Amino acid sequence: MKTQTFQHSPTKINVTLGSLKCLSLAVTAVLFGCSVTYASADSRSHDDEGVNHAHAKNQAVSFSGSGYIGYRSDSNVSVSELDTNTDAADDALQAEGQLKVSVKPTAKWENVLSVSQANTNYQTQSDFDLQLSTVSANTTYAFDFAKLGAHYYHASAKLDGRDFLTYEQYGVSAGRLLGQRTYLRLSSDLIEKQFENTPEGTPTRDSDAVAVRSDLFYFFEGEDFFQIALKYQNEDAQNNVFDYTGKGVDLAYTYPLAVFSKPLKLTVAYQLDVRDYAPEKDGGIGREDDRHVVEMSADYAVHSHVDIKLSTQYGDYASSVDGANYHETIAELGINVHF
Repeated sequence: MKTQTFQHSPTKINVTLGSLKCLSLAVTAVLFGCSVTYASADSRSHDDEGVNHAHAKNQAVSFSGSGYIGYRSDSNVSVSELDTNTDAADDALQAEGQLKVSVKPTAKWENVLSVSQANTNYQTQSDFDLQLSTVSANTTYAFDFAKLGAHYYHASAKLDGRDFLTYEQYGVSAGRLLGQRTYLRLSSDLIEKQFENTPEGTPTRDSDAVAVRSDLFYFFEGEDFFQIALKYQNEDAQNNVFDYTGKGVDLAYTYPLAVFSKPLKLTVAYQLDVRDYAPEKDGGIGREDDRHVVEMSADYAVHSHVDIKLSTQYGDYASSVDGANYHETIAELGINVHF
């Protein structure tokens, strides 16, 4: 929130945030570029190794991709980023595609670049048709004491074919195995949101945010595991009405099994997000949000390259603002092809 207790000027704060974002992005880009050069040079230095060279090259650089198509039923079509819900149900066709390249110069150093496109097309409420394009890059190195990484994520969203939101996230992370069954991961991110084509006369929602998150994974004797995450985000918007401090918890349990000799993965998850917005004395309206989301999903591999996915999600979005106070249930069935 925008308080006056600090003596630093907004210009200095923005410069600092900008410098941190540039540093995170630069680290990711430089390390990814260096890894490609390293892998290429390493491959050229082994041209006389025949089959062994080809095998090593396949391990250094790998490609993967997926395509998904599904049918979605939504009890209350909404756009949470705009505090908007229709209080009306609709069905939609969901289509997604992703391409990924992984560069692994050494056993400890891995870099991943990914691009994706996801489209949601409603049958009747086309004003809420969503097109989401993303680009992400991350690099990690497994030191003896921890696995350290840097990452970048960019998303461009359109509503009904019109530019809606540009989202950028930069961050660093550290992970470490604790004992034989527990893994801890800590991350810190800087986030930028820029909204486009907002209705005339509505407050500007553009914002910068700082977020921290801790994830703890516990792996049982089988292949099932439990995850708990604690998260915190401080968002500073151009309009104080949208300043908020958010706290939350994510819980998830994944249980894999075999059905007709085919792998089936079951997941149940819960998300809690509590947001306290700027009070009136700081230019806000004292808004409070409590968001509870429960999700269950099943992923059944009918073929080594084909999965059937079934999911259902219930969201209870409680808010002191009418447009952000609603319930929503989503059910989806689809097929995913991957290589």
